Amino acid sequence: MSATLILTLSFLTVDTTIDKKGHTTQVEHIAYTTTAIPYDSRQSCANAQQEWQFAVGAYQMSKRPTRIITAVCNDSATGVVE
Repeated sequence: MSATLILTLSFLTVDTTIDKKGHTTQVEHIAYTTTAIPYDSRQSCANAQQEWQFAVGAYQMSKRPTRIITAVCNDSATGVVE
């Protein structure tokens, strides 16, 4: 693999608890996740960056607040980081 996309997302999660009397309590948390996705070339990594932007935007509109914190392509062949 020539390039790796380092992707960090933040998203809103909601913990719901119900006590013995049936009262509901919801607590919102911001969660983070990071992953490294390998690609064959720097161009395909750059394309994936754009696709993630679209996907997160669509998810945010339909589900919950989500942000891309980092989306960095690291080309191991040339050392270029974008």
